[in-house]
Amino acid sequence: MKTLITSVLFAWIFVAPALADSPKSQPKDPADIEAVKQVELDLGNFQISGDFDKYSQLYADDFAIVVSSGNVVNKKKLLSAGFPDKLVWFETGPMDIQVFGNVALSQGVVREKRNENGKLTNPQLVWGDLLEKRAGKWVVVRSLSGELPNSFKAVPDPSTAEEIKKLEQDIGDAMVAVDLETLNKAYADDWATVGSSGKLYRKQVLLDDFKSGNHKLVSFELGPMHVQAFGSIAVVQASVTEKRLQDGKDISGQFLFMDLLQKRAGKWVIVRTLGARVS
Repeated sequence: MKTLITSVLFAWIFVAPALADSPKSQPKDPADIEAVKQVELDLGNFQISGDFDKYSQLYADDFAIVVSSGNVVNKKKLLSAGFPDKLVWFETGPMDIQVFGNVALSQGVVREKRNENGKLTNPQLVWGDLLEKRAGKWVVVRSLSGELPNSFKAVPDPSTAEEIKKLEQDIGDAMVAVDLETLNKAYADDWATVGSSGKLYRKQVLLDDFKSGNHKLVSFELGPMHVQAFGSIAVVQASVTEKRLQDGKDISGQFLFMDLLQKRAGKWVIVRTLGARVS
């Protein structure tokens, strides 16, 4: 399906075993990492202070997120209600940030106290953001999140992380082999992502694109895979250098991707994905 040829979509269908670190796979710029971290903190700080103007500037004009209902929410809709729930307090866990040129991935856990119509709530979320540096400033372009029980102690589970890495390896192998049965089981029926155009893509589009033979993963080299798993929710992110063909055309390059997974009926499945080309 030719509509899949967008930079944000090359990486989401890609997962593979982690390879050794290399300079090109994980560049480190302390200033950019700190800048991305500050954006994440300011998303909470400006809600508490009520500075709606500064808060809105942290989101790209083409920002979009697939919410739990499966619908797409863009920036205009996200900000239309202002601050409907007053954020009183928040505390972030360690952030995992990867920066590659003008794009970055950031993930973590946050505990909050909110005033929702006079009722105090204490949500706890696993979150992930795709950011881009535009006009010298980092802005959030895509996001995903999953809610944890309030009482859950958000400490990453290393053993679960290894299980998820294995799952990602199996999916990568299935893509090369065009093993549609494995791909069908690995992606949740409600899986969705948003393309660079803001269009929503669902699981069947992913499967059809491989089945048709128009899209082919030829080879790949994955950078370090970062996994945070908490109970039944996990987030994984990585960079990848890949060789791909679309309608016989070489669309190879380096990309970033992030997956949100949930454990359902005893098995991990991918529910949401973010991705971008590294320029």
